[in-house]
Amino acid sequence: MWCRRLAWLYPETRRLLTKVAKRPHRWTTKLQRSSPSVVRWLSTGPGTPECSWVLHPGHMELLYSGASMHLDYVWLRDHCRSASCYNSKTNQRSLDTASVELDIKPAQVRVDETTLYLTWPDGHMTRYGLEWLSQNCYEGQKQQLVQPRILWSTQSYKEANVPSVSYLDFLETGEGLRDFLQNFLLYGIAFVEDVPATREETQKVAERISHIRETIYGKMWDLTSDFSRGDTAYTKLALDRHTDTTYFQEPCGYVNFLCKL
Repeated sequence: MWCRRLAWLYPETRRLLTKVAKRPHRWTTKLQRSSPSVVRWLSTGPGTPECSWVLHPGHMELLYSGASMHLDYVWLRDHCRSASCYNSKTNQRSLDTASVELDIKPAQVRVDETTLYLTWPDGHMTRYGLEWLSQNCYEGQKQQLVQPRILWSTQSYKEANVPSVSYLDFLETGEGLRDFLQNFLLYGIAFVEDVPATREETQKVAERISHIRETIYGKMWDLTSDFSRGDTAYTKLALDRHTDTTYFQEPCGYVNFLCKL
């Protein structure tokens, strides 16, 4: 009965099952001749999630624990974790991905309560844990939490009222660092308040979240009003949006509006 209920998820299978009731002795032959897919329904036993699979050109569809997974054959072959294809000590592939034929298709398929077994045309067999597949397939990755974003303009930024983190909380507590990073991921900008106006304390704040890149100017330097420099950066004028250090091999990139105090 359960296989008939699952069959309603697949219109083609539902049509075929209807024919089974009328001509059960011809259904298998009819399926092999007219359908490009091979269908198997499997009960994994009492108390375990029900599992079924359908072979399509280029991929297989696996229904496990109420979720449908679309698994590309090349992806499956490339993710073989057998001793000859994967080094479990270094967590690196031994299989040459480029050697996998793009039209590869398993010659045999078997499923038990916890594992999918695929035998490839060259006789090599691969085992996949069903739980591992459900977590690492495209559908499983798609269902993972996606960090929300708030895109802002001048007006929406003012209305957003982005919260700030105190200097001491930011440096000395995990919660302060977490709040800062959450604000940064959500708004694309974050604030630390009450930072002492010295180069040393500013460096501590920067190094709390990243490393400081060495440049021809060193790691940290002060910008003060000095007209002898012949550079707008050393004046009291505001710097509009611009691109810095484009002559570097790894330029800093886009710099937002900077207002000197």
